[in-house]
Amino acid sequence: MAAPTQIDLVLVIDTSVSMRPCIELLKQHLRELIQPVQGQAAKLRFGLVGLSASSQDGSIVYRPQTLPGNNDSVSWLYDNASQAEFLSDDTAKVIARLDSLTVSGDEDNLLALDIALDHPFGPVASTKRVVALFSDEKLEAGVQRNASNALIPRLVEKLHARRIKLFCAMPYSNAAQQLAEANGSEIEDLAGGQGLASVDFKTLLGQMGKSISVSSLQGGLEERHERALFGQDKWVYRQAGWNDSDAG
Repeated sequence: MAAPTQIDLVLVIDTSVSMRPCIELLKQHLRELIQPVQGQAAKLRFGLVGLSASSQDGSIVYRPQTLPGNNDSVSWLYDNASQAEFLSDDTAKVIARLDSLTVSGDEDNLLALDIALDHPFGPVASTKRVVALFSDEKLEAGVQRNASNALIPRLVEKLHARRIKLFCAMPYSNAAQQLAEANGSEIEDLAGGQGLASVDFKTLLGQMGKSISVSSLQGGLEERHERALFGQDKWVYRQAGWNDSDAG
C-alpha cells in the first residue's frame, strides 16, 4: 500500500483526578513525541480530547477539553462550519493546549474516544488516521461504569468505517478486549496502579511514534457511519463548578 502524505493523530487523554500522579509526565513525553514525528516526510496534524465528568443533581456533567477550547467546544465539532479548528499542524499551538490540560472528576473514556472518532480527518486516499487513548483506568470504570460498554461494537464499526487505527495505553479488561477487535488496533496493558506513575511513557510513546511513522494507508473508502453515538451532539451546556476534590 502507498505511504500517506498526511498523518492525522488525535490524542485522547483521561483527565480525571486519578491521572494526577502521571499527567505531567505523560504531557512531557507527548511533547517529545510531537516534535520528532513532525519531522517525518508526511504532513502531521494533531487533535486533542481531554474529558472528565461529575455526577451533579442526578445527572452527569461533562468537562471537555479540546484543541479549540473547553466547555461547549464539543458542539463546535458537530457544527461543520467550525470543524477545521479541531486538527492543526501548528506544533506550538498543540503543545500549548496539551500543557493547559487540567484534571478533575471521573472519567468516561468511551465517550472521549467517540468524540475523537468524529474529528474531521483528512481524505482516506492520502491520510493515515490515528487515535491514541491514554488512561489509568479500565474501560469498565468511570462515571457510567458498565453502561456505555454496550456501544463498543458500534465504536469498532466506526473505526472500520472511517479507516482509523487505534492505539490504547490502559489497563486491560474485557471491554478492552472487545475494543481490540478493531482492525489494526494496538492495546498496551498498563497495569500497576498509582496513576501510571511507574509507566515508562518515553519507551511506550517512542514505539507508538515509530509504528505511526512507518505504517501505510489502510485500503478502501470511508463508509457511512453514525456520528455522536453517545448523543454528545445534543448536549445542553451550562457552567458547572469543578474542583480537584471530585472523585476520580
